[in-house]
Amino acid sequence: MAEQEVMVLYAPQVSMFSRVCSIVAEEAGVSWRLQATGTGTKEAGQHHPFLRTPAATIDGVEFYETLAITSYLDSKYNNRALQPADAEAGARCLQWVGVASHYVFPILEERLVLPRLVAPLMGRQPNEQMISEALPNIAYHLRVVEQRLAQTPFLAGPDVSLADIFMYGNIDAALMTPEGAEMVAALPAMTAWHKKIGARPSCLATKWPNPEDLLNAD
Repeated sequence: MAEQEVMVLYAPQVSMFSRVCSIVAEEAGVSWRLQATGTGTKEAGQHHPFLRTPAATIDGVEFYETLAITSYLDSKYNNRALQPADAEAGARCLQWVGVASHYVFPILEERLVLPRLVAPLMGRQPNEQMISEALPNIAYHLRVVEQRLAQTPFLAGPDVSLADIFMYGNIDAALMTPEGAEMVAALPAMTAWHKKIGARPSCLATKWPNPEDLLNAD
């Protein structure tokens, strides 16, 4: 008998937040599929009132926003393994989910990943000035994360949490750029943390294609 599909994820095929949702689905051991949906499209509006992505149908129930999707999956199917029960660790988890979503993501996505990786896929030249001007700010954001990871094995404390999954999506995308790879290589705690998180089966199963492969695709 075929495994019952638990989640339909409405998101672009290459998206940091959709990858976070898919990693958590893999962590929870649930079946899922991606229905490629562009942000700002009419189809996105059928699932998200602000035409954003990702959104998801899980157990026949509609959800939107990555934290809602991932916390539901983890709570119902993973015994809340990625959401610390300890009060401080739980607060730290939410703190670093917020940092990943609202501080690290915008600077990395808009000023490095999009202009360096996505622009060539669309037939445009990278905006070198934008990237160059953003690098000091990007380095600062990465150092803040490095300082935390130098103090504790994972962002919320001793155990992997949603915070690590959210941050991993950002850092893994940045590592696909030469600038991001160079900056992360200079951060030993982040490098070790990224290796540990990236070795998890959930991350291996949801790995993005190499940008060079996309560029060379027929």
